[in-house]
Amino acid sequence: MDGKTLSFVRASEEDAPLLSRLRQRMWATTYRGIYPDEEIDDYDYAVHEARDLARLRDPAYRIFLVKDGEESVGYFGLRCGETLYIQSLYFLPEYRRRGLGRRVFDLVKSCAAEQGRNSFCCSCNAHNEPALAFYRAMGGRAVSEDLGHENRQEDQIGFVFPVNE
Repeated sequence: MDGKTLSFVRASEEDAPLLSRLRQRMWATTYRGIYPDEEIDDYDYAVHEARDLARLRDPAYRIFLVKDGEESVGYFGLRCGETLYIQSLYFLPEYRRRGLGRRVFDLVKSCAAEQGRNSFCCSCNAHNEPALAFYRAMGGRAVSEDLGHENRQEDQIGFVFPVNE
């Protein structure tokens, strides 16, 4: 990854199967030990593809593929409503810790500022330590916790990020 061929491309309805496949790959490398093994090993591509397709058709959502040349190496989604909300931020393992997340945040901050927003939000699995560290490094302030579920997949921490700091 040299940074010159990286781009963010708005996903289309035809990308729903790709999003589902990418998510499974990322879950397998990120959430093993957090999500139940059957959620990863018996991943239901059709269910996830249908969810992605619904989001792609919903005007409140914008999903972007992260491309290295022609290869899709991750994606992120934005839900635009009363609050601007990052809905999913996934990169393949070999693309993590290389500045892509920072580039996504720069884009989201720019979008928020253009819309006259002072902040944006996201949530993160409470057991995903690398992601929690990243969100804190990006200036995120934890504003909510939903912890203690029997299924650790459901434990979440909500963050808010200032736009102009």
